[in-house]
Amino acid sequence: MTPKEKAKELYFKYYQQVADGSYPEYNAKQCALIAVDEIIKEYGTYYKVEVDGKYVSYWKEVKQEILNL
Repeated sequence: MTPKEKAKELYFKYYQQVADGSYPEYNAKQCALIAVDEIIKEYGTYYKVEVDGKYVSYWKEVKQEILNL
């Protein structure tokens, strides 16, 4: 799955959860960003690798695509 596809998938999963509230687009985007930030942080902590590894760079691209939505 490309970073753009993953970004859209995360966004729409969260959108479904917050659609009944105020500002669902903004809230869905913020939730998706929090999730991606946690993935990046935990990967670096758990595996004790630099945050610029290949796996982490994928999630950084996902984060950028979420910001672009």
